[in-house]
Amino acid sequence: MITNASYLPDLEWFKSRWNLPEAGSRWIRQFLDAQTSGSTALELLDNLDPSDLGDAATVVKAGEDAPELPQPLVIVRDGKKQFLQSWLHYKAELEIAKSLLSRLKHTCDVRIEPAQLKELFPEARPGDRQIEAVEVSLAQRLTLITGGPGTGKTHTLVRILTVLLGHEISASKIHLTAPTGKAADRMKKAVGESIENLPGSFQQRIEDLASVAAKSRTLHSLLGYNPSTGICNYNEAHPLPCEVLIVDECSMVDVLLWRALLKAIPENARLILVGDPNQLESVGQGNVFAEMARVAGRCKSPLHAVRVHLTEARRFKDRPGIQALARALENLDADGAVKRLSEAKGSDAPTGIAWLEVPGASLNWSGFPASIQKALEAVALAGTPSEALDALDRICILTAHREYFVGSKAMSAAIEKHFSKSTKGQKILNEPIIINQNDPETRLRNGSVGVITTDASNGRKAWFRGTKGEGELQGVSMAQLPSYSPAWALTIHRSQGSEYDEVLVILPRQESPMTTRELIYTAITRAKKAVYIAGDLEAVHKAASSPSNRITMVGAQLERAV
Repeated sequence: MITNASYLPDLEWFKSRWNLPEAGSRWIRQFLDAQTSGSTALELLDNLDPSDLGDAATVVKAGEDAPELPQPLVIVRDGKKQFLQSWLHYKAELEIAKSLLSRLKHTCDVRIEPAQLKELFPEARPGDRQIEAVEVSLAQRLTLITGGPGTGKTHTLVRILTVLLGHEISASKIHLTAPTGKAADRMKKAVGESIENLPGSFQQRIEDLASVAAKSRTLHSLLGYNPSTGICNYNEAHPLPCEVLIVDECSMVDVLLWRALLKAIPENARLILVGDPNQLESVGQGNVFAEMARVAGRCKSPLHAVRVHLTEARRFKDRPGIQALARALENLDADGAVKRLSEAKGSDAPTGIAWLEVPGASLNWSGFPASIQKALEAVALAGTPSEALDALDRICILTAHREYFVGSKAMSAAIEKHFSKSTKGQKILNEPIIINQNDPETRLRNGSVGVITTDASNGRKAWFRGTKGEGELQGVSMAQLPSYSPAWALTIHRSQGSEYDEVLVILPRQESPMTTRELIYTAITRAKKAVYIAGDLEAVHKAASSPSNRITMVGAQLERAV
């Protein structure tokens, strides 16, 4: 929650520019607080007289077009409820809803032979949802593929691409994209790995599939999007040249980027949206993908026919603990989540999860699981940059905050201090880092993770993978290196779009507003083999009891057509 002083200039602007009466000040304060927490709207639980907002607001009904000569605010009436929104967000969410619904009017006359489906999914049973996802993607201009970790979203995606390439769609007209560089890189890698498992008769498309995977990019880069202005290189007048656009990690896309994306894609192109609606929302405002999925879950919704929800967690068959905990969090089963963790006390994780009895606030090196210690030592003491990066890819320590005692910054400093003591200064350690901003000169992106090494003559250099090609490393001199932070530990937000063999999750105290269901769910689903959780069971219970309280009007706008 921000303090009054931090938004006083905005409040004063409303007073001076829009004749805001004193009676309206409390509404503006609440509205600005809601925006700061990621909501695009404030639900008005008390009656609001529009005159209390002076000249700053106009009244609209949900689904009505926003006025052309805007006042900064709109009071949205949705049945018996009222919401306060900025004109910008009301217009953006209405345009998003209209664009999505308009895509449902266009279908594609493309079918696939049952024999081909059987070859692509040899173990599929009748009604298999992966097959359904392929069929919907072929027949529709809009497809929503949702599912938790390890449910085969990427596996299914590769088979969709394989079939589309067989229907005279050029690889150059297919784009893979994700909201962050890390997510785009992981998508590229995951698709590349899945290609190797294609059945024999589809092997002829491997080269085209590899070409599509290789040009996976961030949404900002693909659209030429400038977040400070909202202007893109591609828009309605100059659409993106594509026939298929696939967006991964959709939960991370904020409301204004959604609007830009939907304006840029041609009306006749296929749009395939992939993600897990239970993950953390975007860093920016809105909760668009979760609202799409919620509305699509209703049988009477027009979106219902184009959503395929994958539920079979194939990855965690040998790690049932991770799957069980994730399901409990999905279902808001707080007692079940705490029970799963209580049963997993100890430093071993035979079912995939382990609960560390040491509270997160007092966790130090001696309390880390042995496998985490060993992996961190491998990063610090690796003889080559490649070995250090390989070790760094396998594990991650995740925290809710960057600052404070149990934040990523403090944990990174504590680990660095441990190694300095243990080696007694006899060896200059490798240092994992994360880039804080996009840098055109080095082509490093915000969120790129690398390692700084020191050679025999004490020369220091940073190394990153994936910037020049698969298997190649890029060396960057310290003078060229853009702003970076230590990366012995990362915030859970910065880990989105990544996967690790093992993660150690350090939760904040119970009273922290950061401890939410989405935060814990996102953290544990970064792990493929084992997740260790340290914190307060009461904090877990509190977080698992309720979902995010972000308010957005996208769902209401979509439901106008239900």
